[in-house]
Amino acid sequence: MSRIFIGKSPSDVVATLPLIFSVCGVAQGCAAAEALEQALAIPVSPACLQRRRMLVALETVREHLWRIELDWAGFLNRSPVREDIARMAALIRDFRTTLFPEENPFIPGGVEPKMDMNRFHARMEELERLLEARVFSRPIHIWLEISDWAELVAWSRECDTLAQELLCRLEKRGDAGVGSSQVSALGELDTRYLNQRLTGADADRFIAQPDWQGAPAETTPFTRRRGHPMLRSLETQYGSGLLTRMTARLVESALLIRELRAGIICPEKSEAVVNDSDAGSGIGISRIEAARGRLVHRVELEAGLVSNYQILAPTEWNFHPRGVLVSAFEGLETDNEASLKQMAELLINAIDPCVSYQLRIDRSGYGAEPTGE
Repeated sequence: MSRIFIGKSPSDVVATLPLIFSVCGVAQGCAAAEALEQALAIPVSPACLQRRRMLVALETVREHLWRIELDWAGFLNRSPVREDIARMAALIRDFRTTLFPEENPFIPGGVEPKMDMNRFHARMEELERLLEARVFSRPIHIWLEISDWAELVAWSRECDTLAQELLCRLEKRGDAGVGSSQVSALGELDTRYLNQRLTGADADRFIAQPDWQGAPAETTPFTRRRGHPMLRSLETQYGSGLLTRMTARLVESALLIRELRAGIICPEKSEAVVNDSDAGSGIGISRIEAARGRLVHRVELEAGLVSNYQILAPTEWNFHPRGVLVSAFEGLETDNEASLKQMAELLINAIDPCVSYQLRIDRSGYGAEPTGE
C-alpha cells in the first residue's frame, strides 16, 4: 500500500495518510512527518516533536480503552457503553486541537505550537477520571502501586469494572497462563540496520516477515512495559500468558496518563534523527512506538518527490508465521472446539493486530490471517 506514495510530494503524503490508515493514524502521521523531515534535512523544534509524541500517547490510551470497552465487553457478553466510548473519542479529538490549535501537527518542519496549558490539564483531568471510573475503580496512582500478582488478583475480584471482571475470570478459570510464549522482545532497530535490511535484495520479504538476529521477535505493550513491578511479578507467576498480557494494556494506559501529566512524553525508542549519516542523503527513517508496537517508516526522495516508501508495521512482527501469536497458539490444549476458539480469540486480542482477521480451526490446526490493511 505504501507504494501509492511514489511520485508524490511530502505534503501530498501527509495529506493522504489519514485517508488510508484509520487505525493508529496519529502514529502513522507522526512516523511519516519525522521520516520526511529527516530526508529533507528539516530541523524541527523540540516542542513540536514532544507534542506529536503526546498525540501518539493519547492515541495509544484511546486504542487500549477501545479494546477494553468493545472487545473485553464482548468476551463477557456485555453490551458496550456507547456514551463513554463517544465521550472518550471526543476527548482525544479535543486534545489534538489543544496541542496544535492552528496547524496540522504532521506538516514536515512543523511550527512552534501555541498550546493552551490550562485547557490541556483540564482535559487530562477529565480523561484520568474517565479511566479511573471505567477501568481502574480507584485513582491511577494508587493502582500503579500494585507490585505483586496476588495483589492484582485481589483487585480483580472486586469486579467493579470490565477490566477487573475479565482478569478475574481468567484467573478463576485457570487460564491466566494460557498462551505464554518464549519469543524474544524486539531489540533496538538502529538506522544503519534498518537501512541495510530495507534496501537489501530481500527487503520485501523482510517487511512481510521481519526477523531480528535471525529469529522472529515481539513488539507489544507487554514488551514495552514488562519492567514494571506488577508485570514482572505476573510474568514470574504466569509467564507471558493472557493475564500478564491483558494487564500490560492496563499498566501502559496508567503509565501514559502519568507521563502525560508529568510532561515527559518523548520516548527514546521513538526517534527520527535529522541528517543521520547512517541513512544517507535524501533518505529518512523514523521509529515510533504505536499502540500495538514499533512502527517504522522509510522514505527516499528524488527531486523533491517520493521515489520509494516503505512501512514496517508491528503486525508483521507479532503475526509472523513463527512469531509470538503462533508460539502462543502452540500452547493451547483442549479438545473443546468452542473453548479453543475463545482462547485463540483472547490471545489475538491481547496481541492485537492492526487489521481485521479471520480465525479458522480445522483438523490440521488453526491460525489467524489478516484480511486487509
